[in-house]
Amino acid sequence: MLRALGLWSPFRRSLSVMPIGLFAVLLAPVPDGPSGVNLQIVPRAGVEVPQGAPFRFDVKTVNEGSEEVDIEVRVTLWSPSPRDPVVEFHRWEVTLPPGGTAKATLSVTPAQWFASLGRFHIAATMIGEEAGPTLEFDVLDSAVVVPMFQDVTAASGLDTTLGEAGCAQFSAGAAWGDIEGDGDLDLYVPLQDEAAQLWVNDGAGHFDNQAGLRGADNDVATGMAAVFADYDNDGDQDLYVINDGPNRLYRNSGSGTFLDVAPQAGVADDAAGSSASWGDYDADGHLDLYVTNYKDCSIREGDADRLYHNEGDGTFTDRTPLLGPPEATAGAGFQAAWFDYDDDGDQDLYLANDYLTLVSEPNRLWRNDGPGPRGGWQFVDVSTESGAGWAMNAMGIGVGDYDGDLDLDFAVSNIAGNVLARNNGDGTFTNVAAAAGVERPTQVAGVNAITWGLAFWDFNLDTREDLFVAAGSLGGAPSQPDEVFVNAGGGRFLDLSAPSGTADPQTGRGVAFADYDRDGRVDLYVVNQFGRPVLYRNVTSTSGAHWLEVRAVGTASNRDGCGARLILTVGRVRMLREVFCGSTSLGSGSDPTVHFGLGSAGGIGGLEILWPSGVRQVLPRVAIDRLVTVVEPS
Repeated sequence: MLRALGLWSPFRRSLSVMPIGLFAVLLAPVPDGPSGVNLQIVPRAGVEVPQGAPFRFDVKTVNEGSEEVDIEVRVTLWSPSPRDPVVEFHRWEVTLPPGGTAKATLSVTPAQWFASLGRFHIAATMIGEEAGPTLEFDVLDSAVVVPMFQDVTAASGLDTTLGEAGCAQFSAGAAWGDIEGDGDLDLYVPLQDEAAQLWVNDGAGHFDNQAGLRGADNDVATGMAAVFADYDNDGDQDLYVINDGPNRLYRNSGSGTFLDVAPQAGVADDAAGSSASWGDYDADGHLDLYVTNYKDCSIREGDADRLYHNEGDGTFTDRTPLLGPPEATAGAGFQAAWFDYDDDGDQDLYLANDYLTLVSEPNRLWRNDGPGPRGGWQFVDVSTESGAGWAMNAMGIGVGDYDGDLDLDFAVSNIAGNVLARNNGDGTFTNVAAAAGVERPTQVAGVNAITWGLAFWDFNLDTREDLFVAAGSLGGAPSQPDEVFVNAGGGRFLDLSAPSGTADPQTGRGVAFADYDRDGRVDLYVVNQFGRPVLYRNVTSTSGAHWLEVRAVGTASNRDGCGARLILTVGRVRMLREVFCGSTSLGSGSDPTVHFGLGSAGGIGGLEILWPSGVRQVLPRVAIDRLVTVVEPS
């Protein structure tokens, strides 16, 4: 009865509730605590919020006694279901002089932990004692379509596990690619402690491991990451595997079998590898390669990264000095991303570095300035003036136009709060993660969030790019559930992690994204270290929503169209996407096919493609609800 009346408390003691309008203010002395200390909890506005939005409130302590007191306030969240755990989401330490008061403005987003709708309760303790009945508020239906995912790992035949990792072996990824050219996406998983797996798609949603048969089992190397790309422009997908030790470049024979040609190609980089990214920085039609290395635990310095230029004859030349002195790439790197941040038609480079005690290199942004005066190539380090040279525990990178202003923004994973770098359109970036609702510095009270692979995709087909972020501890408890932030427009995201079905508490690392079943909804493969990777099929209810997927095939440009910019017009909405080839997430290769959600629009107003070669192509009409292949005009 008390619960039905909104006066229910989970506590043993019964304390008074003072109704004020539509809500209740909690005002109670601490039982058996310091004399005269009271606590108030007051909503900032109403007591209803849509699912995924934060509920904001004030906590105020008042010392009406005659002595100074030190107190710790702990704030917990109770869901409508008695089966759900109680979450302690905030701790607050405060010293109160006689007659003193202190106030904290807090917020909590229930959908971070709970899929439930209904009445939630906020409770508080002071000095370990219950500090009154709960403050109640209601979580209503979300204002956006909630992306929903289903674990189909076992049903698809992809069940596998990753064992223990060695010192500093934090990266772990996977890669999607069509190795046979049959239209079905296959999946490569480099396992650190055993032979790699190459899961071949039978076209009906089932996969079979054929790594040994295909010559791509990584032959006892310690595999960390992988990405597919057609580096030799012969029409099939080759594979670059990043190892803790010599890397491998598997050239595709054309029939889906592979031969390691890394030594003769000049890219058998022998370091503690984290990831690799393909991009044609000089627009000569051949994909160049950036290899990001972390650090060897036996030395203090980070392993220098490598920039390899594709000579077009099957070989690569080390051009790392183009990026500056040796220390420019010698941080503990996790991921690099090629993307055109300044919209000048060439590929710039951003590097995410882990900022460690002994290896303290911040993130770096190199602007691509094109050919130099003496025939070389010019990259300019603009990390400081761009505002993007954050010193942080950066792991993964996601790139997208989340605010729909036709320039590319990016997100960076971190310890104690993600970064969302909004492109200001003038060569600078501003971190707006907190205001946008994607920072999430803690998982629960006293536990910093630790995040890894991430990327922007439109999971619910509403035209706006959402953000998925893998989370994972450094090898032990506490758990770190993955994060799903759904774009609500206006520069704001809703945290719908638990309702999405992907808030897996395993040790997430890299994530490979692809619409592997070609139903118009982007799926994800989350690589969990020390555990079981998961294939999540996107089963979002998108009735009435439409989509378009575009595969860009270069002719003068590189065959995979890496770096091509696509602008799609739907009514008054214009959407920008870029083709990425290993540049997003962490140590993973997502399908380079470009995906657009169209909302309820039954057609498009035109598709414009800006190819790396400089060719501009306009398609006034394109059929929707399908994958289309667009070839660069010769």
